[in-house]
Amino acid sequence: MEAIESFFMIFLNALPIIVLIIPLFFIWKKTIGKLYFRVALGIVVFYLIYWVLPIIFQIGDTPNELVTSPSEEGDIVCGIGYIFAHFGSLIAQFFSYPIITLPFIFFIAPFISLIFFWNRLRKEEGTLISNLEQVSYEIKESPLERAKNGLIRNNWSREKEILKLMIVLLPISLYLLQVILEISNLQNESLTTGETALGWFLEILFVYIAIFIFSIELLFSSQIALKGRFFGEQIRDQIYKSLYTIGAPMSIFSIILFAIHYEASIVIIIYFFAYFIMASIIFILFLDIFEPISILIFIKMINWWKNRKKNKINTQNFYYILIFGALGLVVYFISNLILTNFVYTPLFGGPGSLEETRIYTAGEYTTNNPEFSHVLQFDLLIIYGILITEIIPAIILTIFLVYGLKFLKSIGVGIIVYLPVVITLSILIVIGSGDIYWLTGQTSYTRVFGFDFYTLRTASLQANLPDLLNILATPYLYTRYIFNIILWSLLIYYFRKEFRIKNIPIGEERIEKIVFSNVSDFLSYDAYTENKEDYLVSKKEDVVTKYIDQEREEIKTIINKIENDRSLEEIKPVDDNEKKRFYFTLRYLYQNNFITIWKPELSYIYERVEKQGLYIIYDDGRGVYNYTFQKDVDQDPGLVSGMFSAITSFVKEMTKSTEALKKIDHGDITILLEYGNKIFGALFIKGTQSSEVRSPLKELVSKFEAQYSDILKDWTGSLDHFKKDVNDKLVEDVFKEE
Repeated sequence: MEAIESFFMIFLNALPIIVLIIPLFFIWKKTIGKLYFRVALGIVVFYLIYWVLPIIFQIGDTPNELVTSPSEEGDIVCGIGYIFAHFGSLIAQFFSYPIITLPFIFFIAPFISLIFFWNRLRKEEGTLISNLEQVSYEIKESPLERAKNGLIRNNWSREKEILKLMIVLLPISLYLLQVILEISNLQNESLTTGETALGWFLEILFVYIAIFIFSIELLFSSQIALKGRFFGEQIRDQIYKSLYTIGAPMSIFSIILFAIHYEASIVIIIYFFAYFIMASIIFILFLDIFEPISILIFIKMINWWKNRKKNKINTQNFYYILIFGALGLVVYFISNLILTNFVYTPLFGGPGSLEETRIYTAGEYTTNNPEFSHVLQFDLLIIYGILITEIIPAIILTIFLVYGLKFLKSIGVGIIVYLPVVITLSILIVIGSGDIYWLTGQTSYTRVFGFDFYTLRTASLQANLPDLLNILATPYLYTRYIFNIILWSLLIYYFRKEFRIKNIPIGEERIEKIVFSNVSDFLSYDAYTENKEDYLVSKKEDVVTKYIDQEREEIKTIINKIENDRSLEEIKPVDDNEKKRFYFTLRYLYQNNFITIWKPELSYIYERVEKQGLYIIYDDGRGVYNYTFQKDVDQDPGLVSGMFSAITSFVKEMTKSTEALKKIDHGDITILLEYGNKIFGALFIKGTQSSEVRSPLKELVSKFEAQYSDILKDWTGSLDHFKKDVNDKLVEDVFKEE
């Protein structure tokens, strides 16, 4: 082969990757660019491991010839079309992860987290109900805002930790799977049965492991607090440490057993390891996108558990969901019928051709030299199959569920009523999908470009699971379509929602914290008059400032009333006639974008505390910065920092504990402690600790250390580096009450 042909061959094989990467140069700095980078990186990793790496099994084999007709040989347009069709089938396979597999993980994990949470409540002193009343949660952003912030941050430490743990657990799990295969008498089967069945179940095993790990991670990232203490980080650290301590040596031992017992299959084992790492990488790439909605699901379940006796289940308009569900099924069947008659039959020759296409597989059929047109048809068939069984039904039923939820007061009721619809569709898809095939790459060459062009074609291996593995796989196989529709519906439902937090005093000692989300449609008159939910009304500053002068006095009066976010009940007239007039005036303001209406999403009650003094202390006991919340409180910063240095050293020495001191009680004064890498913060309060003061303390320590990271790395003791006015503003911003 001439040098120009070799270059041309490499360039054409890499062309789809080049096209995939080019947009990054134009959108890299934007949020959408960060998202696109993760998707593109996932596709590249998927391509290299899922399709390119399998050529290690084919070293020494003669590549298949993709037989071209005289009219196809030298047809560059046809050849490029095949390259992109082949890459398109790869992308279709890849997107089954974020569309089907990952939603299953991120929907199930909150329910596992709830079990951990229940177990934690049960072990705490006091009754389960009393402990539940003292649970608080930290939500400051909508799922969309949290996802955006996750995408633009440049810190992958958490993702690396998760990936490392999944890799540690893999050898043990894979060895157990090999034992299951031996029990099932599949260890001596050919590549197309034993190892392929193992490979297919490895994908399901990854899902189960990811659910377990993410459910632990969710306890930490959700910032759930019990009696003011964030216990998720402690649980996560303890479990991770245990898994590392036990899992690492067992994994090494399992790898040694692999090498001894499966010496002949060592290449296959290497591939399965690589495949699992690939799936784990895709999982952490999409973590920041799906995690916010998982956090919301988890917290809303806890919120419902806390308030289940106060709030009655509202089933109003539930029949709307049934109607939209039935319409969704009708639309899906009609679209399926249209695609079958106008796309499938013309392109693939009808149902009978499906079996004919499958003869071009890897393994036992590698001696076949398929026709180039049939190989192209197979790639298009894969794209079509994923569209018709995964993407299109998910889009249709998700759209109808999201639209139906607008008519319901309770999202939970809507999802439960919609379940029969998605269960029906899921069963039909699973039954209609037939045999399971593992797609891979097969070394091939063709003369479509006028010379021997070497590339990979798509090949399939049948992967029917033995009875035992099939039983273990059933929960995933039969529910993945259900949960992906529910999760995507929640993602889209909350996509355009903003969150707002309001602290409402209850007497002199307690405060109710309510998290509101903006409504997408103005309130019905019944909702306006029923008083079942405490809606919040706020003005839009930019719009009001620009257009308020053109409005009548009545409008200006209402706008002035809601200067600082007012409850609808506070500003609503008492007189029935005036109440009705006010409703239509409010609707006018909403429709003209003057105001936003917010409805409650979550709430909890906590005790009011009196903040006294804040101290930032270096890890050796030297004082760095202090702030006084109360003018009449006079505490010597030098004595305070020295006291903490002595106390923490004494506690560690006497208890031999590796955990840091988090709280000191002294009569009516409580001292809360939060730690960074080089500093720790101490907050003096009068009252009961809550996450409302501990969370800002933790945030302040993190921001302070990030702001002075270079100085604190090798601090000489000079206080000139720390600007008091800048630090005072930081404290006031962080501890500002909503």
